[in-house]
Amino acid sequence: MPGDPLASPLSLLENGILMENEMRYLGSPTTTVPKLSKNLKLEDQEGLSEESVEFSLEDQDTKGLSLKTMVSLCGINAIQMEEEEPDQGHLIGDFSKVCVLPKVSGKHQDLKYITPDTVAALPSVKFQGLIEKFYNIDCHYPYEYLGGHILGALNLYSQKELHEFFLKKPTVPLDIQKRIIIVFLCEFSSERGPRMCRSLREKDRALNQYPALYYPELYILKGGYRDFFPEYTELCEPQSYCPMHHQDHQVELLRWRSKSKAQEGERQLLEQIALLVKKDVNPQ
Repeated sequence: MPGDPLASPLSLLENGILMENEMRYLGSPTTTVPKLSKNLKLEDQEGLSEESVEFSLEDQDTKGLSLKTMVSLCGINAIQMEEEEPDQGHLIGDFSKVCVLPKVSGKHQDLKYITPDTVAALPSVKFQGLIEKFYNIDCHYPYEYLGGHILGALNLYSQKELHEFFLKKPTVPLDIQKRIIIVFLCEFSSERGPRMCRSLREKDRALNQYPALYYPELYILKGGYRDFFPEYTELCEPQSYCPMHHQDHQVELLRWRSKSKAQEGERQLLEQIALLVKKDVNPQ
């Protein structure tokens, strides 16, 4: 029903009228799309990036992106949503509002998951009075990202670069009533995406007085790129899918894993040093 934060975006109405849009073809020339095996091994390791691009609702409207068949979410009433009394799991990270996107269950109970349908809808509709800007954070290793990614997604696979991009100069909504949405994904959204999501939340918490956050609304794309790609190939660039364990990229996989582990070890060492220094300055 309208105003229900858990309702599917395909069931919402705008001013009581069902709105349907047709997908306008975008992206690179069609390439041969490999048939996906349902038995792919769900191996997802942490990774680390260097590309940063902003992805806003206004930008996508000019490109004419839309779902194959979808409904505008403009009919959601922000006040109605916030006046509901959901349990804490339906609230954003600072507990100030109800989640604006419809959530589904996922592997990690502490994180909030959304479906490929919801992610595909983000650039093609305006959430009236609710969302000002959103980011899709692709945590793939570079060779995976270059082999196929969601249009406009940022390839941030390093926690250090993730923190610098979002926290060095935090994005603040021009309208304080609107949201900044961040969606994390990797191949299966099993390990790397969730790890990066938690990393941003932990760093954000450390920089603010609880429960305040710069980015209180974080989501995980359930099923990752593997589930998104076959349903929305036209929203991917290039229109292909390169698995992490692709036989042509074994050397690169080993190199990026080694780099990832080295940077993570360095990060943990610096955190331990900072903690020791803090104890020396403020002995109990």
